[in-house]
Amino acid sequence: MQTVMVQGRTFNYSHTIGKGSPGGPGFRNPVDLALGKDNTLYVVSRGSEAEPCQRITILTMDEEFIKEFGGPGEEDGQFVWATAIAIDSQGLVYVADEWLNRITIYDREGNFLDKWGAPGSAHGQLNGPAGLAFDQEDNLFVTENLNHRVQKFTKDGRSLSTFGKEGGGEGELTRPWGIAIDSRDDVYVADWYNDRVQKFSPDGTYLTTFGASGTGPGQLRLPSDVAVDADGDVYVTNWWNRKVEVYDRDGAHLTTFIGDAEKPSKWAQEFIDSNPDYKKARMRARSLEPEWRFNMPIAVEIGDDGLILIAEDQRWRIQVYRKEQDWVDPQFNL
Repeated sequence: MQTVMVQGRTFNYSHTIGKGSPGGPGFRNPVDLALGKDNTLYVVSRGSEAEPCQRITILTMDEEFIKEFGGPGEEDGQFVWATAIAIDSQGLVYVADEWLNRITIYDREGNFLDKWGAPGSAHGQLNGPAGLAFDQEDNLFVTENLNHRVQKFTKDGRSLSTFGKEGGGEGELTRPWGIAIDSRDDVYVADWYNDRVQKFSPDGTYLTTFGASGTGPGQLRLPSDVAVDADGDVYVTNWWNRKVEVYDRDGAHLTTFIGDAEKPSKWAQEFIDSNPDYKKARMRARSLEPEWRFNMPIAVEIGDDGLILIAEDQRWRIQVYRKEQDWVDPQFNL
């Protein structure tokens, strides 16, 4: 891809951030990311049962390591199976844990502040919290993977409303995962098992659907996350198909990202340079193109100045793109 021009938009690949965690800073099975003040990046490493790595890494967009926090466990500030991260208007960091069915709150430096949540399917309870997003009033929307719904909370954990139920019809959800909220407070939900993204009004009324099941352009298989930029364009991590699909705000497919990491990240290059045998093996490879492409893209985040960040579950890195445009939709930018 590198550069694609489509319907007044130009998408450029920028650079890659991060690498696997053995030996120095890095990620292990990252599942979500969030941008804080000055585009400071928070990345959730979930790890695996064989190689646990429950932590959050803070770094800059230039790949300068700041610190890590969290850790495996059930005590305050720890988590077992983290799924999502979101940052409120004050810079506080919220992390969802699908095993403990709770939301943990940290300050921007990663110090534990509070936690809330209890397991169950009743109003106010959680079952498999999977995605987090704040609206304009700092209410927190949580997708529940095992309750097949979206629940709206105040920041201190008081439930305000729910919408969605298990099924494949309009407004129904089957194991929803990622979630995003646009500048109008409309809600977008990655409907994982239904191979689509659904859009709802702020009160949970069904509005429209993006994508359909399949492997072709604009089609989805197990979409894991969704993001919306300032112009209303919608980005979906097409997890099983190893792509990222881009739609306009009316659901028309615009383009597909497939991954463009031809140059290793700074951390990855430092690892390569310090391991001569590994460096020689790469030089003998017939082609490195498979390494450039996405391998299970799992999360997408929109930053300032048109930045689009895409985390890969299996390649343990983030590919960064930038959107430029020749026009702005005045009806969407209110």
